[in-house]
Amino acid sequence: MAVRRGARDYPPWLRDLGEAAFHAIETFSYDVDVAYTPESWRGRVRASNGVGATLPPEQVAAFDRALAALLAERFPGATLAVLHRVFAVLARAPAPA
Repeated sequence: MAVRRGARDYPPWLRDLGEAAFHAIETFSYDVDVAYTPESWRGRVRASNGVGATLPPEQVAAFDRALAALLAERFPGATLAVLHRVFAVLARAPAPA
């Protein structure tokens, strides 16, 4: 697991914290592989904002069928390791007025 220090991924959050008088702001992020079966990955993708929340049901079903075929062809019976980034911000609250 690689730990990265820096805030290049979420600068607006840090600006908002600074404007709200939070101080001693620190950030860190790290990457972790999350295991999915092909079926669980399809469920996650269907539930994503870009698929299930925006496409009509018939397009979601067509997308899911195409994804199922692609996964079966490229990763038959495999457990998928999908990289996720964890980002955290630590900050001290402003002193009471």
